Amino acid sequence: MRWLVGDIQGCAREFERLLAQIRFDPACDELWCLGDLINRGPDSLATLRMWRDVGGRGVLGNHDVYALLTHSGRWPRKHDTLADLFAAPDADELLARLRALPVLAHLPGPATAAVRDVWVAHGGLDPRWTDLTAVAAVANAPPHDDAWLTSPTVNFATRVRCCTATGERSKFDRDPADCPPPYSPWDQFYRGAALVVHGHWAWRGHYRNPPDGPRTMGLDSGCVYGGELTAWCQEEDRVVQVKAAKAY
Repeated sequence: MRWLVGDIQGCAREFERLLAQIRFDPACDELWCLGDLINRGPDSLATLRMWRDVGGRGVLGNHDVYALLTHSGRWPRKHDTLADLFAAPDADELLARLRALPVLAHLPGPATAAVRDVWVAHGGLDPRWTDLTAVAAVANAPPHDDAWLTSPTVNFATRVRCCTATGERSKFDRDPADCPPPYSPWDQFYRGAALVVHGHWAWRGHYRNPPDGPRTMGLDSGCVYGGELTAWCQEEDRVVQVKAAKAY
């Protein structure tokens, strides 16, 4: 089974409980995390180690980008919860795995999958990205250096919530119905046939647009704020959630 998991943000206990609840087996299952594996929550180090140990894959999120750029010295440190991770003996290995992740990924399912064709990104898509295969080929190309991490494509894919049809991004992060004009939720511009699954919008929570609307699904249900950690199975089109132990 292929499982997609929303923003973990260092909530290692909830991550462990979720893997147990879905009976995740690294020998036959596949795990895709939708960015923001780390920061804000209490245990980024344990989260990354667990993700590594189960063969986790994923796409980059904005908090992952922040961790990589502060660790390299490109950006100054702000208030974060990354001290244990940065001090760990395996920090370089874990962060190298994180840096190698794409920002857009295509996940075609088997013919028997409930949802055959899926694209994943942390934040969302620029309305001008009409050929996602071509965009992904360029956006994911190495080297994944600091210049790449600060590129407009990575910045947009990891941070967008509301934007215009021409790709101007707003920093608004609350109820999508309240996106200030001329901005709209990015998914309102999406016209592709594949389902796009993303994280990043905790205020919006887990949602799925109706069959006659944009084909998008959000899996960030605000675990780090006391909400839930959400996973979705592509083959079965099934959602599983675990409640956060507390608001961190």
